[in-house]
Amino acid sequence: MLEHTWKLEDLYTSLRDPRLTADLEAASQEAAKYNARYAGKIAGFSPKDLATAVAEYEVIYERAYKPVLFASLSFSADTQNSEIKALLDKARQMFTDIRNQFLFLELELKALPQDKAENLLKAPELADLEHWLVQLRKLAPFTLSEKEEKILNLKQLTGRSAWSQFYTEHTSRFRFKVIVNGEEKELNDPETRALRRHQDSATRRSAHHALYSRYQEEAPTLAYIFNTVFQDHLTDVNLRGFDHPLIPTAMQDELSVSEIQGLLEATAGHYHLVERYHLFKAKRLGTEKVSSADLLAPVGQEPKLSYAEAKDLVLEAFERFSPKIQKIALEFFDKRWIDVYPRAGKRGGAFCSYGLPSTHPYVFLNHTDDLDSAHTLAHELGHAIHAYLFNGQRLVNFGATTPLAETASVFAEILLDDLMLERLKTPHERMVLMANRVEDCVATAFRQVMYTRWELAAVEARKQGVQPAEFYNQLWKDESLQLYGKGVDFTDIDWVAWSGIPHFIGHRFYCYSYAYGYLLVLALYNRYLEEGKAFVPKYLDILAAGESQTPQQILARAGINPANPGFWAGSFKVVEGWLKELEATA
Repeated sequence: MLEHTWKLEDLYTSLRDPRLTADLEAASQEAAKYNARYAGKIAGFSPKDLATAVAEYEVIYERAYKPVLFASLSFSADTQNSEIKALLDKARQMFTDIRNQFLFLELELKALPQDKAENLLKAPELADLEHWLVQLRKLAPFTLSEKEEKILNLKQLTGRSAWSQFYTEHTSRFRFKVIVNGEEKELNDPETRALRRHQDSATRRSAHHALYSRYQEEAPTLAYIFNTVFQDHLTDVNLRGFDHPLIPTAMQDELSVSEIQGLLEATAGHYHLVERYHLFKAKRLGTEKVSSADLLAPVGQEPKLSYAEAKDLVLEAFERFSPKIQKIALEFFDKRWIDVYPRAGKRGGAFCSYGLPSTHPYVFLNHTDDLDSAHTLAHELGHAIHAYLFNGQRLVNFGATTPLAETASVFAEILLDDLMLERLKTPHERMVLMANRVEDCVATAFRQVMYTRWELAAVEARKQGVQPAEFYNQLWKDESLQLYGKGVDFTDIDWVAWSGIPHFIGHRFYCYSYAYGYLLVLALYNRYLEEGKAFVPKYLDILAAGESQTPQQILARAGINPANPGFWAGSFKVVEGWLKELEATA
């Protein structure tokens, strides 16, 4: 139905909108003039000159990126459309050329003498550029010459970006034959994955086998893609002089490698909670261990939630916390900023595209009318509200650093759960939802740490040469057994699951941020329980800050400091409390 597809006409009217090419060509010409006007002169700029130059850069950059945004969103909704793919390729190519015209700006700012940089940072005209400038200066030791940086930008078109697009196109074509209630159906990836949560054991097993059998068949091809993107990253790391593959991610996220490793170690130190939960779940399912095919099986009858029902619950949960965020969420429904259901050619998964300061966010779903889909709706709308609120920031401060990127999304899911727990009348219903809450914690915190540990080991092994799919399988097996302990009974087909996780292709070490965000939200949520409505303005202020300050400065507004020793222990106490409540309810 039309109302359940997103309205990209807010960006351009169609793939053939003449404004698409006009914007790209105009931005290209403006970028060339910008380069001719300012290149080589930044060191002599006054604060007012620099403020003017950055403002001009932001205008041209937005004009250049808007066609890329439109083409990328169009491609997500229809990965097999050749016209869309041609547009995306053209837009990316031209955008890369435009970015290369701007390279001098960052390079010359990084090369400024320290005294000159300090004077600029003190200037009131540049107050809202301070964080951006400081972060640029931190990256100076790892920045190459302008010519080399241009080459790296061009390399990305046929490197990481190309392989990421190929992976998406290739896996989006996968079809899986699954027996559902005795009838064979041919389904796409998200539909098949959704059936792993089905009430019927035979359906779950059929979906599980169909899913991983296909990925097992494709493992050699997918392993080649993984090997290529891992080597692409290692090449960049070596060229820039980083001495650890995690450093680029840490610097981009404004954390230290030790802070990320501390999170990984703290989470791994609580893996016993995952084992404990799955031993509990096995008893509920009447087995000694949870079969891997039943890993996502509900512990009882989960509610079926249509999209309309999920929408109403999410909006009510938001309204109880803050009428302001409910009002924002309503816009996404009313103005068709959400693409809802799976369909042929549509990519799997879910995401929120932040957009640009001059546009608005878009939400991408593959809703399958179950509890998990309701959580996903809340999650992605949380991202969307976050982006909507930091839309007031200028382009260089637009976005959310990774440590805070999952804050609003996870918080939204917890608000939804709180509402649903109040609505449920029987102990059994509460037990089912409490189990779902713990499972969400396992998926969002513990499994994402497992993913990151696997990725770190895989990238490290890639230094020794191309690794076969069997090697990546073994790594996955080792990490899975550590995470689940004696709680899950795996089979050989399970070890290929790494190949079906797109985050490993598109972003290096992004998965840790889900765990960081989830466990951080537990601390924020505790503060909300303590302060009540007085906390709401502080929370909205955190979201609206965008990237105008460091994550540490933004969190300090609510009295939160994840760098404190033992900080994460408090979050795991909350998780253990949920588990105790679940066991008591059962």
